[in-house]
Amino acid sequence: MSAAAVIPSLIPLLLVVAMRRAEARIYRQLADAGAVTAESAIQLSPGRSIERRRLQGLIRGGAVRLTANSRHFLDADGWNSHQRNRRRRVLFAMSVVVALIGVAVAVLFIMR
Repeated sequence: MSAAAVIPSLIPLLLVVAMRRAEARIYRQLADAGAVTAESAIQLSPGRSIERRRLQGLIRGGAVRLTANSRHFLDADGWNSHQRNRRRRVLFAMSVVVALIGVAVAVLFIMR
């Protein structure tokens, strides 16, 4: 397999890694500041565009809450739900990959 074929196949993996790191930074900022209630919420201003997008995704998903004065705090139940949903998506994706590999092997076996 040539490098030209390998590099495009790595792009989704690299994107997932960058997204996970951005979420980890957001989580770490909120947890380190003790921002777990509306009263302890802090102002977040992510510098990278991927962090801004992940923050908006975490807000939409309920893992991070936004107060009326534009401060953010970590919702423990929402974060746990977010993690549980992520695990489900990963397991689903892995199941699809395994099924596709199985189909490919079956097709190769039949074509022999």
